Amino acid sequence: MNTTRTISETGSRIPYTVLGGPRWDRVRRHPFPLTLLVLGRGDRLFKSEMLKDLLARSLGEILWIEESESSTDVEPLARDFPQVRFLLVTDRSTAGDRVNIGIDEARAPMVMVTWSDTRLVEFPSALLGSMEKSGVLCSVPVARTARNEPIPTWQAPLWKKRRFSIAYHVPRVEGERILFPFDYCGLYNRLKFAQTGGYDPGIVNPYWQKLDFGLRCFLWGERLLGTIRMSLTYTGSPPEEDTTPNEGYKKVWLKNMAVRTRREMGVLPVWRALDYMLHSDTGPLYAVKEFRIVRRWVRTHRFRFRRDPRDLIAGWERP
Repeated sequence: MNTTRTISETGSRIPYTVLGGPRWDRVRRHPFPLTLLVLGRGDRLFKSEMLKDLLARSLGEILWIEESESSTDVEPLARDFPQVRFLLVTDRSTAGDRVNIGIDEARAPMVMVTWSDTRLVEFPSALLGSMEKSGVLCSVPVARTARNEPIPTWQAPLWKKRRFSIAYHVPRVEGERILFPFDYCGLYNRLKFAQTGGYDPGIVNPYWQKLDFGLRCFLWGERLLGTIRMSLTYTGSPPEEDTTPNEGYKKVWLKNMAVRTRREMGVLPVWRALDYMLHSDTGPLYAVKEFRIVRRWVRTHRFRFRRDPRDLIAGWERP
């Protein structure tokens, strides 16, 4: 079955094909308490092993999403595991695109996002209900290496030489505030995720895409918290973040850090256009065009802004 969804605020249309899976019980609003959304990455051998493990644990619906380059893997997997629904994205896409599509397709109110080269080690059944009732948009698990060593995946914002920066640390405390889900992994509230617009498909770099999502959640009053009650392990090397300033960095700055809250709404001041033109590498005419596009986006969502980016670091420890 070929399907096309409009996921993002920018109107990006990502076509994909759905293979296999059980028939949808349309009488029940949520036929499953949990959707396990697995993003394909790595060898097919590990994918089969992971599917066997997840099916044996009976945690909920399993939704597997791959890029078109992996189509030769998906069709045999769909035959071997008819209980699993596979999504094959037929166009080039970012990881954030695939998370958006998967959460939109999920048939449960809570969605656990992970990768095929990870293993969900700890996921107590009691965790699901408490997380749904908490109103937290995303609960981020502890991540460990294949040697069971904790990975510094939780973050806190800080000022470093008068510039915005991020400090990573090993998870320590239950319920600690997180800036964004490392490697997109976490237990998402499907409705709240949709209300934020999800990950911006216009930002290709994963680091800036995740940072944009996390900053937007903070400014819009949502919570992303870490939990030490849930953990996953990487079967290989965890991905490294590419923090090189590029087009994604510029968009993150305009959509989040340049916004100011006035009279209980967000605005992108006109005078910010001069700053943007001076630091943009696209030339003044195109920089003005980019600024106007983002300014219209901020105006559309002006009443969603609950916090000012200037309060990000000073108010980080406060709930």
